[in-house]
Amino acid sequence: MVALLVILTIVLALTIDSFVLARQRRTSSVEALQPIVAMKVPQPPQGVFLDTAHSWLRITSDGRLRVGIDDFLAEAVGQIDKVEVPAQGTSIERGAPLFTLTVKGRKLVIPSPASGTVMSANDKALRDPSAVARDPYGAGWVASIWTRDHHAAIAPLRIGAAATHFLREELHRLADFMVPSQEMASVPVMADGGLPGKGSAASLDDQSWETFSRQFVNAPARTTPNA
Repeated sequence: MVALLVILTIVLALTIDSFVLARQRRTSSVEALQPIVAMKVPQPPQGVFLDTAHSWLRITSDGRLRVGIDDFLAEAVGQIDKVEVPAQGTSIERGAPLFTLTVKGRKLVIPSPASGTVMSANDKALRDPSAVARDPYGAGWVASIWTRDHHAAIAPLRIGAAATHFLREELHRLADFMVPSQEMASVPVMADGGLPGKGSAASLDDQSWETFSRQFVNAPARTTPNA
């Protein structure tokens, strides 16, 4: 009787192991077959001024400059895990670090599009960093700053057709950037009509991530007249 119970216990354990392994294989297969989602073509809204470092600002009704990341960068990184903003009262110069995003454990420092003083951080973005990429021009704004010269703040930035044209050029530039990266990492690229996959930058290896950050976010400012 004891021997029979032992045999039944072994058979039950083997059956459970087989079931678990089969389920894991099915799950892996489903995950592997999930299609790559292409990045959306950037379309900044009216009233938003864009910087070449992929931050934006909007002048609010009380004169503050509300700042966030543009939809190109939001689509490129895909998921944001943490947002860090300097303390209220911190003085910021245009091009200096304004806030930091953490993506898969790696930092992405976003330069300020204008000079001024940090007035506040968006509590929603701090509590739910995914909102920064999910709704970059709306609920996902990151910080507000005060400037004494609004004209000087917006003068080097793009708006309207010029902003849209710039972001679409950046999308093509990212597609070209991603091509050699396929040899170094498993990167979702060229998913639909030559567009990079959503979150493709986050899938880069560490060296390529640093290059992406340097070329797209921390590159020397390229100015152009507003349109």
